[in-house]
Amino acid sequence: MPSTIDTASDPETRERLSPAAVRGFLGLTSLWGLSEANQLTLLGASISRPTLGVWKSGGTKTALNIDQLTRISLLLGIHEGLERFFRRQPAESAAWLRRPRTDEPFDGRTPLDVMLHGGIPGLEATRRYIDSAAGGPPSRSWHVLGLSRER
Repeated sequence: MPSTIDTASDPETRERLSPAAVRGFLGLTSLWGLSEANQLTLLGASISRPTLGVWKSGGTKTALNIDQLTRISLLLGIHEGLERFFRRQPAESAAWLRRPRTDEPFDGRTPLDVMLHGGIPGLEATRRYIDSAAGGPPSRSWHVLGLSRER
């Protein structure tokens, strides 16, 4: 079985995942009410305003790089974790991101501030916090959940 880094390093895999990653990113940043400046900051220095504009108009001209896929994956994981808590109140996810927290790793800052100013380590810390509060990350294994793939 290939490792995650091998998978993310494969150009064909990154090309295949990029359109869905971009759609997911744009959807969740819209749901969270993030400004374009915040979107660019969360994506890191490798994304320009014109590239983000192309994404918003429905296109991706090239496969995302490993950094971009990592950032988007962490953000989608954060969103998924918040959905476990606020499934019936989706607006509460955006409010939670903007509410100062005294516990680690936030230390009086908002989760959004940690994500915006902490780079990938800030995104990872926020993801770990949410997964820890939820009792761990969600399982992707159908048999572990006792579900059938057929519906």
